[in-house]
Amino acid sequence: MSSNLKETFFAYQPSTEKDKEVTELVSVVSHISEKDVRGDKKTYWLVRATADEMFELQEINANHVPSGDVKIISLAEFASSYSLELDYWNDKVRKGMDNLNGALQRGESHREQGELYSAEMEYEGALEVDEDNVRATFGLGLTYLEKGDVEKAQEVFSKVLQLKTAFKPEHKHMFNDFGILMRKNGMYREALQYYNRGIDLDSEDENLFFNIARSHFEAGQWEDCVRYLTMCLEKNRGIEEARKFCSYIIEKSVTDDDMLREFGSPEVGTKLRSDILSLLRKMQVAAGVDLDDAIEITQHIRDRMIALQEEDMQLKEIEKDLYNLDKNNG
Repeated sequence: MSSNLKETFFAYQPSTEKDKEVTELVSVVSHISEKDVRGDKKTYWLVRATADEMFELQEINANHVPSGDVKIISLAEFASSYSLELDYWNDKVRKGMDNLNGALQRGESHREQGELYSAEMEYEGALEVDEDNVRATFGLGLTYLEKGDVEKAQEVFSKVLQLKTAFKPEHKHMFNDFGILMRKNGMYREALQYYNRGIDLDSEDENLFFNIARSHFEAGQWEDCVRYLTMCLEKNRGIEEARKFCSYIIEKSVTDDDMLREFGSPEVGTKLRSDILSLLRKMQVAAGVDLDDAIEITQHIRDRMIALQEEDMQLKEIEKDLYNLDKNNG
């Protein structure tokens, strides 16, 4: 596409998203199908040019803003089937998009300042204009969580999982923010659901793996905690918080009998217990611990597991003898 056409056709630069500079070349086109012609109706689309000479189209809703799923078309289809609508673009859509972005920015500003009721009003206003707006939906859910309204937050989060437009790399940080607040509210299952959605968008983000490990830890799911913390450290050993977390888990594994009983209980089985010990050793190495030292620490943990198992078996035998004694005396 020529630079002259880009200057006239794709002229709008929407407001920036939080923490991400966005410069898009966009405009509005119309498409008239045979059905539309009979009904004397046009369908309007926001069009974005992509780097590979394809075009993203998003339908303009009754409030004059793009909403819903995005479809991709080729340059040939775009050139032959769509018409430029500069008047509608200038008179309606630009204003609608600016107003929507303004509401989103005000909502985010209110939420950052703890003005949660004002934030809620702005997000709800944005959703009245575009019911599937990703930023507004995420923002409203976060606001509900910060207000402690878990029931409403869960409704919003269920909606997010149904929004196809939510699953884009630029929304990764929103899934992470969701997960953090869910974890803080004790919603570990939901938090993990959102963190994993974030990983689907970016499997190389070590922070997501760290937050998953922390959620598993707070839920008492030790093995999964160790597994995800190991993956975090393997991606970036330099995260100081992750290394401290690793040291804490090892210290807890050495000193916390309840945790060791869960690791080494007969129900776990010998093979799985061995897998856990291997994982603890692997986590230490990923954090930069010398292999020999990691092996020594893991052997100490194993010995303590075995000792606890023997103690528990002896205690059960004593309880059994006492029960039989009471039964015979009775």
